[in-house]
Amino acid sequence: LQRSNPSSIFCRNWVCATEECCVPAQTCATLPASSCPAGTLLLKNKASKYCPARVCTAKHCCLPAPTCATVPSCPRYHLLHSNASSIFCRSWVCNFAECCSPVPTCTRVTCPAKTVPFPNPSSTFCRGLECTAEECCAPAPTCATVPSCPRHHLLRSNASSIFCRSWVCNFAECCSPVPTCTTVTCPAKTVPFPNPSSTFCRGLECTAEECCAPVPTCAMMTCPVKTVPFPNASSVFCRGLECTAEECCAPALTCAKFASCPKNHLVRSNSSSIFCRAGVCTSEECCIPGADSDGSVKSGRLEVGQDSGPGNGALAHSCRGMLCPNGMRILVSSTRCASRACKVEECCGGSA
Repeated sequence: LQRSNPSSIFCRNWVCATEECCVPAQTCATLPASSCPAGTLLLKNKASKYCPARVCTAKHCCLPAPTCATVPSCPRYHLLHSNASSIFCRSWVCNFAECCSPVPTCTRVTCPAKTVPFPNPSSTFCRGLECTAEECCAPAPTCATVPSCPRHHLLRSNASSIFCRSWVCNFAECCSPVPTCTTVTCPAKTVPFPNPSSTFCRGLECTAEECCAPVPTCAMMTCPVKTVPFPNASSVFCRGLECTAEECCAPALTCAKFASCPKNHLVRSNSSSIFCRAGVCTSEECCIPGADSDGSVKSGRLEVGQDSGPGNGALAHSCRGMLCPNGMRILVSSTRCASRACKVEECCGGSA
């Protein structure tokens, strides 16, 4: 290039020489790479590119940089940036770090309601730079897929509409504890079965039929010896599943105060130890015939098993008038006893 002050440079001969009037032109190598504006790069052959002016400029030495659109392919599990054509590379050959992004996995996706992630989401790569629910999620199974619940548990009644949180439904999501009879209030005239806390119901709600029994009445009670049922036993309800003698039975009356023996009969001599079978004593229980052969009534009380006989009023001993225990009957009333007082084993047997 011509020197910047040629008019003040006097040549040594009549013809000026190049060395006197010219200086070497600068090449693009003298231009810092940072002088190139965004999206441009310093020429590859910057050292052999001479600038037309005394100072090299970007206009002389910079060219548009290549974009990521020139990258033929990205490595495995990587994709070209979606805006590759607008990404200018930092050198004349684009590299993967500038232009390629790792393919995302399904770990970044939150599945919508009623869906669950596919198994192993961290190794499930998506097709694009953003994963979609279609790629990563599947319809969630329902509790209807649970084959069975553990002991004392039942499948929830709306199992087919309960969507599980993972590929395999668990018992906590789908099964309810079977209730026990402690949750039931028994209706009138019924009582709880024994041990209601360990009595499990068939469904998710207990019923009175499962947990309650009809209150028994005293009609079902057999009163012990020397006691009799209360009147109207069939309408007397007991407090538990089994009636007790205290609820249903009263001390039996004895013949001691019986004063209604019919004509020609006397109250038995052991009347205080004869317990009547009902709430009221009867003449059959408390009285025996007691007339002499002439028809006059013998005074006093007769021994059990004694009867009036012929002659001088001597007493014979027979089973007639003997009061047999419940469930037994007199075998033969004319049977003579071995002593003055007849015994049960001499006179009674069989079933009444």
